[in-house]
Amino acid sequence: MTDIKNWLPEFEVSAETDTELQEYFLLTPELEKIVNSKYWLLLGRKGTGKTAIYKYLERAKPIDINNNIVVSLNFKDYPWPAHKLYKESIAGELSAYQKSWRFLFFVKLISKLIEIKETNREKLSKELIWAKKYIDKIFGNPDPTIMEVLFSKLARLNKLSLPGMDIDDASFNVGEVSFDEVADNKQLQTTLRSNAFTLLSYFETIFKNNVENKKFLIILDQLDENWLNGEIEEYSKVLINLINVCRNIAIDGSLKNNLKVIPFLRTDIYETLRFNDKNKLYQDSAIVISWDNDSLDTMFFERIKKYKPSDVTLDTTKKSDSLFEASFVRQGTPPFKYITRRSFFRPRDVIIYFNNIRKQHKENKTGLYTTNELYDAAYDASVSVYNEIIDEWANQFPEIESLFSILQTIQVETFTYNEFEKKHRSEFTNSTEGDIRKHLNFLFDNSIIGQKKQGRWEYLSSLPNLKLNIEKPFRTHQSLKYRLQLTESRPGQNEE
Repeated sequence: MTDIKNWLPEFEVSAETDTELQEYFLLTPELEKIVNSKYWLLLGRKGTGKTAIYKYLERAKPIDINNNIVVSLNFKDYPWPAHKLYKESIAGELSAYQKSWRFLFFVKLISKLIEIKETNREKLSKELIWAKKYIDKIFGNPDPTIMEVLFSKLARLNKLSLPGMDIDDASFNVGEVSFDEVADNKQLQTTLRSNAFTLLSYFETIFKNNVENKKFLIILDQLDENWLNGEIEEYSKVLINLINVCRNIAIDGSLKNNLKVIPFLRTDIYETLRFNDKNKLYQDSAIVISWDNDSLDTMFFERIKKYKPSDVTLDTTKKSDSLFEASFVRQGTPPFKYITRRSFFRPRDVIIYFNNIRKQHKENKTGLYTTNELYDAAYDASVSVYNEIIDEWANQFPEIESLFSILQTIQVETFTYNEFEKKHRSEFTNSTEGDIRKHLNFLFDNSIIGQKKQGRWEYLSSLPNLKLNIEKPFRTHQSLKYRLQLTESRPGQNEE
């Protein structure tokens, strides 16, 4: 049989670089809710597939997603301090940035609406003709980027024309401005806000007057990027205002049938935000990405089916387990379940593990992966998971590396609260009981450590309702065992 390494490729880990994503992306329940329900907030841990869903929607045809026209906004290189230029000093603490978000949305919506109408050879109204000219002259692009919307000629424009009126071209003969210029000049900030929010009022009215029966979906991804340590509190306020804007649009009778705005946000970041009705909003509006062994198996098997040559015979009833010589490995565990137990139940973890098995593979008579290759891949997979967690938390929770150091100096997978407390006080010399509990809860909440439930070690990633109990032993997640150089237990240690 053709050897597996000759037909099953190494897969891209990032959705941004996976050019074949749509060919084997599953129509997940989360995607169904985005396009066919009232829910508008997508939450998921890093690596669970938020960007994969974003990319799918970005590339999808409207007919395949309930006739939604998608406007995608990626915040990977977003200059978060730019929102400060739009912050009104007279506005309340939790509403200061809302107009800046609405301004960005309606500039992009009007631009997309004009593009769609022109593509469909629909006649533009006088309002849209006016808006088209304004967008081109102010932003220098019929479809302005986020940066072009935020930093435009608005800061130097002395007068705005009303919709439907002739545009005085001479008014636009002003220079561009940079962030630093506006940040250092209160008068430019005032002019920028005044013009942007006046234009927002015009554009929002024009959108409502011209959208007809069209449905727009604004999706926002990578909202956790480029956060600086000293600005996290301010960024959190920006996100709270974003969430409030999305909620207001969702309940606005004049907008909700034509527009839904969906932030793709990390669950852990959402949990750190503080605002009224947060839990109610979560219950009423949030879509939480959730994977289990079966759904991950189905996801990966889609990739196998795409690449399997016709001359290769696999037992497809076994799905992803069909790639292995043995049906069961240690402790009678199927190979795929062995992998997911060393993951946080995220597609990224599974893909990385399979890529590492492929690196270990040597051609053999069966043409399939062996049990030893499955075991040997665990070392590099452990390093990858460790690095993923560091990358996930380096900005928002810089103590993460010190907490890993504590787990490593404990030396064994299973430990007690007292053992953790002792090592914690060595790492954080002035730590209080509250600090220790806070850090222990952080590790538990992120499935880095878990506890036994009904005789089995579980983690929040595998059992979302698991509750922490400091009277019982903890266990570091198996995915981190090799990177942290942990042993199962000390000689004579009684593991419950």
